[in-house]
Amino acid sequence: MPKILLTTAGPGRPKGLPNKVTQSVKEAIERAFDKLGGTDYLVHVGRSDPRTFCALLGKLLPTKLANADGSPLLAALTELTDAQLEARTARALADAQRAGLMGPPDRGSGAAVLDVAAEVIVPADPV
Repeated sequence: MPKILLTTAGPGRPKGLPNKVTQSVKEAIERAFDKLGGTDYLVHVGRSDPRTFCALLGKLLPTKLANADGSPLLAALTELTDAQLEARTARALADAQRAGLMGPPDRGSGAAVLDVAAEVIVPADPV
C-alpha cells in the first residue's frame, strides 16, 4: 500500500543554507571579536591564557585525520609493518629538515634522531 503524506509543509531550508539564528549569532561573534581587537586580542589571549587559546584551536582543527585517499589515518597506520612505519618516519623527518623545521641529525655522536619506546596493548577480553 502506498504511503500518503498528510502535510502541507514546504520543502524546508535548502541544504547548506544556515538558519537565521545561527547566522545572526555568527555575525554577533564577529562584531564582538572586532571590538575586542581582532587578531591582537587573540595574541593577548594566547599569551595570557594558553589553555583557553588551545581550547579555541581545538574547536577549529579537524576531528578526524585521513590519508590522501580518504582512508582513516589511524587505521592505515595500524595496518603498517614496523619497517613501513620506520620508512614513513624517516621520510617525515627528512621533509621536516628540508623545510627548516629541524636541524640535521648529529651523526657524529651516535645518538638516535628519534628514540621511541613501543608497547603492545592487547584489549581485554569482554566479561
